Amino acid sequence: MEVHDIEAAAGLLLTARRERRPIPADRLERMPIASRAEAYAIQEAVASALGPVGAWKVGAPSPEAEPARAPILAEAIHASPARLPAAAFHHIGIEVEIAYRLGRDLPPREAPYDRTEVEAAIEAFLPTVEIVDTRLADPEAMGPLWKLADNQLNGGLVLGKPLASWRAVDPMTQPVRLQVDGALVHEGRGGNSAGDPMRLLVWLANACGSHCGGLRRGQVVTTGTLTGLRFVAPGAEIRASLPGLGEVALSLPG
Repeated sequence: MEVHDIEAAAGLLLTARRERRPIPADRLERMPIASRAEAYAIQEAVASALGPVGAWKVGAPSPEAEPARAPILAEAIHASPARLPAAAFHHIGIEVEIAYRLGRDLPPREAPYDRTEVEAAIEAFLPTVEIVDTRLADPEAMGPLWKLADNQLNGGLVLGKPLASWRAVDPMTQPVRLQVDGALVHEGRGGNSAGDPMRLLVWLANACGSHCGGLRRGQVVTTGTLTGLRFVAPGAEIRASLPGLGEVALSLPG
């Protein structure tokens, strides 16, 4: 993509957000994204227009796979218990995740950050529910690069209370329960497809240092779902419990 194509793609996503009208697949088929670099450039153009990034999401389909990142806009972050109108979303998917809050900046630099340095920057763990949504009318038809360009389908983030003693929590074995409308729909331990989420956080610190101006104190980083993706209907009442870490509640009145 040329620079003007990046700007045009970002413009379509911005219009879809503003008008709450998903982009038809046939419009995007004439604008193929050839690489992750192009998808990230579109992300950055959208974030630049909509202003500040309050969080990041990072994930990977396996412990060996290259992670992918996406910004989460500050305006899309809400404290639990949250009440958000269902009409604000096109699709309503939910994922329960563990997030890291940074207590110091990780600015750009030539030398890569290592695990010890990134761990030292962590201030707290938070239980979260990510709302999965899209500006694409048919995201499956558009493929992974358009999904990535569309902020990896982020629609919002609901944050539970922070836990400062985060080293007492093992994300790999963390129990999690998810209830929708009072019914238990998931119960398990761990479940993140990426394995150790700290690998993702170190990767993100270095990737953002190279391309996005680094990570900032106070930003939150989500690291992949523990429950898988579940779609819910308007009016749903969601409650996630992570024993030893906390709870998150979200209602979506229709």
